[in-house]
Amino acid sequence: MSGEDVGWLDDRPPEQIGLGDVALIRMTPGDAPAVATAVNASLAELRPWMPWAQEPATAESIGTFLVNADSQWDDFREFQYLIRRAPTGPIIGCCGLHNRIGIGGLEIGYWVHVDHMGRGVATAAARCLTDAALRLPGVERVEIRCDAANARSAAIPPKLGYRLDRVETRTPTTPGETDAHLIWVLDRP
Repeated sequence: MSGEDVGWLDDRPPEQIGLGDVALIRMTPGDAPAVATAVNASLAELRPWMPWAQEPATAESIGTFLVNADSQWDDFREFQYLIRRAPTGPIIGCCGLHNRIGIGGLEIGYWVHVDHMGRGVATAAARCLTDAALRLPGVERVEIRCDAANARSAAIPPKLGYRLDRVETRTPTTPGETDAHLIWVLDRP
């Protein structure tokens, strides 16, 4: 997507979003040590699906990511969140809205700490992000993308009313990926 394509969005989601016992809190550079710890605890589960999880995280590498995320929040490009059970509780995952799929659309990404997998955390986070995205002026669709072999991630979109729009062929970039990439779409009602 070209740089000018991100300029269509002129509002941001809230810095805190809550649903039941899940709170999404905007990431800040000060969160780097805690995020690095959470990533490293879950590295074996993340490595098959996340290109950025091929090596252990450091506070410095995550700090660089979070400084960029902070700037991209201001530029309407990326909206990165910590997932917590309470606003000040431990990190149980991370998620975000990404302005990278073209005018009128935002993509959702998520991962959950290994100790909290299988408890509905990713589904709740994706629901929060979907609702926040569709409240933004100009957002007509939200997408969730994952590899066909990532059964846990692929189970979430249909629970939230997304439809499988297409399967794209792409070269795998991580050890667990196939060449089939699922594109799930939820259009504005």
